[in-house]
Amino acid sequence: MQEVFNLDTTEEQRLFIKKELELYEAEGGYLSDSVLLEKYFVIIIHYLMIRRPKFDRNSSSICKLLGASYKVKNYRSAFWTIISESLNTMPDDEIFFGARAVEKEITNNEIDEAFSFMQYELGKIEDPEERNKQLGTLAFCRVRYRPGVRFNDIRMKEEGVSSDKKKKKSPFIIQCEKFLSRYTPEKIKEYLDRFVVGQDDSKRVLSTAVYNHYLRILYPEERLIKSNVLLVGPTGCGKTELIRRISDLVNVPVSITDFSGIVATPWRGRNKEEALSSLYLKAGNDIEAAEHGIIFCDEFDKVIPSRKYSRGGDINDELQGQLLGMFEGTDIDVPLREGSSEIIKMDTTDILFVCAGAFEGLDEIVRKDLDKAGIGFGREVKDTGVFELTPDNLEKKHLISYGMKPELAGRLSAVSVLRKLDRAALRRVLTEPEDNVLERYVNEFREEDNIELTFTDEALEVIIDKVMNMNIGARGLNSIIHDILNETMFEVPSLETVSKVTVTGEAADGKEKPLYS
Repeated sequence: MQEVFNLDTTEEQRLFIKKELELYEAEGGYLSDSVLLEKYFVIIIHYLMIRRPKFDRNSSSICKLLGASYKVKNYRSAFWTIISESLNTMPDDEIFFGARAVEKEITNNEIDEAFSFMQYELGKIEDPEERNKQLGTLAFCRVRYRPGVRFNDIRMKEEGVSSDKKKKKSPFIIQCEKFLSRYTPEKIKEYLDRFVVGQDDSKRVLSTAVYNHYLRILYPEERLIKSNVLLVGPTGCGKTELIRRISDLVNVPVSITDFSGIVATPWRGRNKEEALSSLYLKAGNDIEAAEHGIIFCDEFDKVIPSRKYSRGGDINDELQGQLLGMFEGTDIDVPLREGSSEIIKMDTTDILFVCAGAFEGLDEIVRKDLDKAGIGFGREVKDTGVFELTPDNLEKKHLISYGMKPELAGRLSAVSVLRKLDRAALRRVLTEPEDNVLERYVNEFREEDNIELTFTDEALEVIIDKVMNMNIGARGLNSIIHDILNETMFEVPSLETVSKVTVTGEAADGKEKPLYS
């Protein structure tokens, strides 16, 4: 729909809208009066083109004006009021003049149809992050502007429902409303920025998915599309840390489950129900909260072994088939605890699944595909020998080539790639985030023994060298620093004269002890 703002004349815009409405109907969309909706959208586009600044000419503004068009008994809706004011300012404008007739004819049913049409249009956006963001805005406008809601000074009444007959909200829903009133995708990302270095694309994808998850919880009647997430990246790049921080932020239950040992047949090992059982326990045995929680499937690539290493294709397909149903939404019998005969039934329709894994070998699949295509980037790979997965070069077909069932790949609508941490990034991980690993050790020495702990620049460089050699990213930082300080943590509490410990480059390299003073 964004293309309509690039057209020069009202007639071109009208023809574009007419064509899109016809395509929508041809693909099964329902419109009770397509001619009326064509006129309605022309008015909206015309208003944005001549009465609003250029930065307002977008799909989000269309959604806001759709929502502001809802009619309520005894009140004139905000949209038709501003159109009337525009006509007073521009009395010769034919579009604004004709809006009077459209206002009389259009009903809230047609506005609902207009929102469904816009959802169809936004679904065409190729970039999953932008698509989810736009669909989230649509859902917000579609619900918030409806009768019964006070929003942006648009006064509305609820028709035909007395206050004493309104359904009482559960404590869980009230908590979700509080979260949504405080956080937007941007604010969620700002929170993640405090703890995780870089990986901006993945932060945006995850923030949008969490925000839209809350919209689905609060407005189930909208039937918003669930955006399960797949995070692809090497060990130690921040995948698990991102979900841990999300877990600290949200007020829905979050379960983190290692999927490396999940199998299709329960009697041969761990099974997928383990993740649901864990989520139920995290929810404090509250089934409503559990059925609207978030499950983080860590080491997800282990249930989809590369075709190069796959040993049991049939078993692999069976497990993926089971996960497909769970991700899409189905009723599953879940044991309350391991070995227990007590079972509860959980509906997974409204559970958000965030999957993550290293997917070793996936980069070679993408690289060969680019080489085969003969595009410039592929030639550059041949010349330099350097290749890195990015959100731009990873496609669903590559996941399918790796071994993922097409249906399962289709249920992971938001895919993001996390980059491997280089020296500069590891240095930032050591020192910048709140509650970074160095700060934790500094605080431990200060609070337990009233000792000042410092690291020289040379020590930090040695630590980074060791991490780079281990090739496990930030995951190796804690163990390396612990090894450096292990003997010191044993000795210092007994040394009453020591008030400061300095870790030098030599100490970090294991050639001498840290300096005591």
